[in-house]
Amino acid sequence: MSRDLTGFKIRALRKERGIAQGELARRAGISPSYLNLIERNKRRVAGGLLDRIAEGLSVQRQLLDEETDRHLVDTLNEIPVDPTLADGTKHPGRAVDLVGRYPDWAKLMLRLYRAYQDRNQAVLALADRLNRDPFLGESVHRLLTHVTSVRAAAEIVTAEEMLEPEDRVKFLSIIASDAARLAESAQALAGFFDSAQVRIGSATPMEHVDAFFIEHHNYFPPLEELAEEVLRQALPQELPEATLERLYGGGAQDRGEVEAAALNSMRPPPSRRFATVKRLFERPAAEAIAALTEKDQALATEEARVLAAAALHSYAAAALLMPYEAFLEAAEASRYDLDALARQFDVSYEQAAHRLATLQRPDARGLRFAFMRSDASGYVTKRLPLPRLPLPRYGTACPLWVVYGAFQAPGVTVRSYGELPTGEQFFFFARAVEKLPARAGYPRHLLSIMLACSAEDATAISAAEGLDRTSAMVPVGTVCRLCPRMECVHRQEAPLIT
Repeated sequence: MSRDLTGFKIRALRKERGIAQGELARRAGISPSYLNLIERNKRRVAGGLLDRIAEGLSVQRQLLDEETDRHLVDTLNEIPVDPTLADGTKHPGRAVDLVGRYPDWAKLMLRLYRAYQDRNQAVLALADRLNRDPFLGESVHRLLTHVTSVRAAAEIVTAEEMLEPEDRVKFLSIIASDAARLAESAQALAGFFDSAQVRIGSATPMEHVDAFFIEHHNYFPPLEELAEEVLRQALPQELPEATLERLYGGGAQDRGEVEAAALNSMRPPPSRRFATVKRLFERPAAEAIAALTEKDQALATEEARVLAAAALHSYAAAALLMPYEAFLEAAEASRYDLDALARQFDVSYEQAAHRLATLQRPDARGLRFAFMRSDASGYVTKRLPLPRLPLPRYGTACPLWVVYGAFQAPGVTVRSYGELPTGEQFFFFARAVEKLPARAGYPRHLLSIMLACSAEDATAISAAEGLDRTSAMVPVGTVCRLCPRMECVHRQEAPLIT
């Protein structure tokens, strides 16, 4: 697979604007032959040269950024792996070529696939309801009972010509009563099939939220500025939650919030504090969050916008508890030591890890991290990928990722270097943390938190100390059907790409 989409985008934009290759090369200060290599993805382009090319094309540099399209490539690569579509035929070809040359067709194909997923999930959900839901069985039984009663009474009324008037009235009353109950049962059954509960969609809304965060590089200046404004109004030694209470008031809690508070009381103190700050900051941040989500094209549905808004409220709370400049300074001073950061800012390990993945202010960037959270079943509950690191999405992912290995030693940081089939190398470290206290008879509620960065950046991270890059390099993939490593002892399926 090509390692870069930028060349394709430069070529497409140049042709769209009617600019000759030689003219764009002149504007960028390079030779036409070198620009030709860039457009054919034979040479990488970044830094000042990418800025000059963007200026020569009269576009923002972000338009040439490959991250959004890289996410599209990774998602399209999952289509031939879908068991319901894979029929043993060879791989259809490189998705990167389709995205680079015909991006609108690629997006249309992805929308079609997602629509197929939605319909398929709805059919499966309805089939499961038809087979298992007790309401359906009871409803059908009631329908048959009332129909039988109406039929029996009607047969008596029509067959008995000499039926006494009093008896006739009695049987007609039975028919009317059972007919009314029959109508009620039929109406309840129709309402069941028309209810939103059976309209089950695919994971598309969460995928839209993924795309939304990727497009924004997981950094949202309006929320950072809002948090800074609140902190500027804080009194000496005043905690953020006290500042919010003083400025905006606590507000009334509805029943759902009261129930959430009861559940929150079971969590560790940092998690309780985070939930409190998030609740107090919800109304002040609502307008800024609505402006970010309401018109963003990545959020195609109302459900996706609701999910994105919930994630942004958590982002705002984190920005208040871990102010950008102070947190970045502490992160660099501690060599990105999550335990030290959690203690210093009185937050949880997970909250500190997630905040590290947001430090992307253009004039003050931290290291670039991918973030992933998974439960013990392999279900990924949160993911923030890097451009060249497609994180696993489903439970059939590569078991060599440390995010899964961390469950073997809860509370211990598991680390390794990893090399993808493309040759890209990264550093991974993960820890399984206890989300809630264990209940009698139930397994521990563990979630694994993983951060990943480029292997070159690992020298700046305390978790990588003492780990030799060569000997600790593990060959990892995403899923078996996209991984060409035939010798892997963990392989469960034959590769689709050979």
